[in-house]
Amino acid sequence: MAKLLFTAPFLDDLAQLDERVETEVWRKLELVQSVPGVGTSLVEPQLIRSYGTSCLKIAVFGFDVLYERHPAADDAGDEFVVVLGIISQRRVR
Repeated sequence: MAKLLFTAPFLDDLAQLDERVETEVWRKLELVQSVPGVGTSLVEPQLIRSYGTSCLKIAVFGFDVLYERHPAADDAGDEFVVVLGIISQRRVR
């Protein structure tokens, strides 16, 4: 199972969401943590410019949660998932 690391922009974005959306974000992040293939690398060009070429996303109630997967630096075999931010899908389109 991957270890989740949260950036300050993600936590700031999360604090702006209503409780229903926030609960679903946490549920989806549990999937990201336990299932390496979940999410998509089909990320809009403006998000790639903002978050980098290795970012992935998962949709949650009209928002995209952006994250990166990183292999473990030690022999434990655990990878890291860095959660970068949340952006409204309307803002991107």
